[in-house]
Amino acid sequence: MIQKYLPNYQDAFHQMYPEKCGTDIAVKVITFVVTEQCNLRCTYCYEYKKNEDRPMTKDIARQTIDTLFNEDMKGNNISGTNAQAIVLDFIGGEPLLEIELMEYIVDYFRYKALKLNHRWALHHMISISTNGTLYFEPDVQAFIKKYQERLSLSITIDGNKELHDKCRLFPNGAGSYDIVEKAFLAELKRFPYASTKLTLAPENISYLKEAILHLFSIGVISIFSNCIFEEGWNVSHAKIFYHELKELADYMISTKLYTKHTCTLFDPDIGYAMSPEDNQNWCGGTGKMLAIDGEGIIYPCLRYMKFCLEKEEPITIGDIVSGIGESEEQKKNLECLKCITRRSQSTDECFNCPIATGCAWCSAYNYDKFGTANKRATYICIMHKARVLANVYYWNKLYRNEGLEERFPVNVPKEWALEIISEEEYNMLLNLSKETEGGN
Repeated sequence: MIQKYLPNYQDAFHQMYPEKCGTDIAVKVITFVVTEQCNLRCTYCYEYKKNEDRPMTKDIARQTIDTLFNEDMKGNNISGTNAQAIVLDFIGGEPLLEIELMEYIVDYFRYKALKLNHRWALHHMISISTNGTLYFEPDVQAFIKKYQERLSLSITIDGNKELHDKCRLFPNGAGSYDIVEKAFLAELKRFPYASTKLTLAPENISYLKEAILHLFSIGVISIFSNCIFEEGWNVSHAKIFYHELKELADYMISTKLYTKHTCTLFDPDIGYAMSPEDNQNWCGGTGKMLAIDGEGIIYPCLRYMKFCLEKEEPITIGDIVSGIGESEEQKKNLECLKCITRRSQSTDECFNCPIATGCAWCSAYNYDKFGTANKRATYICIMHKARVLANVYYWNKLYRNEGLEERFPVNVPKEWALEIISEEEYNMLLNLSKETEGGN
């Protein structure tokens, strides 16, 4: 049996309560940026301007919760369109630096929801993205114990020590792996289905296979992984990526790891053309997501905040006093973000790409890079091509191993493929995609 991904809270809510969801947004995620400070200095971090002086205050936090419920009762888009459930998402910087504040926010949110007899009193979750270095602090452990039934704690661990310590560093340059691994193992004992996010950058791509297998070996069931959107990728990285994924595929199939573990780098739905009618932006950072900073300013997503931008000025869409879209500038920002489509931001090559599915982008990064969110950065294009080629290999080998008739087609044009692999390798993939059951 091929292991399936576990659904997240949003997907699970849709499945459990379809009558509550309809065509509306079922679950709204509200991101509280409780601090802009972090105790690590990861080399690939998009938060360029860490700031020690701007943690969120309890007063701002309380006003944010009040505004959240007020705007929901008005039907404003701060909560989506009749969102039936909500995720209180805490991020930084390193959010565990502000553990007391997070406890205050959750407790006040629950008090307010119960007082108002609001639907969110029953339907809410707490999500924390952390680097794990403060996991064993007594106040953090007390927080985990207090909210464990509704807590999703995501600890970022980039595979094995070599890969992790290439990028996830303390300010003095020391690696953070040893302490993070201990934290992650402890979290696995609390919640055996804990997953992690493995971020791939040019400096760590050559450790991919070993890192993923290491995570599987310590008990991780599902690994979410992606290449950074920023500049720096080239053909040599794509060749390494394909090679690492191919070796990982061979190992997972020969040992039947695929019956117990999943990694998002192998996805049967990537590598296909998209219909011209499928014209959504597909990035939630254009008003569908909301992030609130320490001053109570509301942004389309975290990456539009000042400490995440290298060149451009922040884009705001509201504040906790006046609400969302009240000023002319805020209305203009929302309209500009909502008008972005896949077609409007893409070149003809991107829009008509024969392997478009699974190729992601970040609207806020586009904005910082080009001065507009309506122009798509394509630095990961070569890595997406390599990933699709590796998926051709993985899925066709796996289908044959399981005795299935399904096949994963080679939609990568030959001239694209030959940038990354040899003609002999390309022909091998073609044959794999055409084989009948029992072929070699």
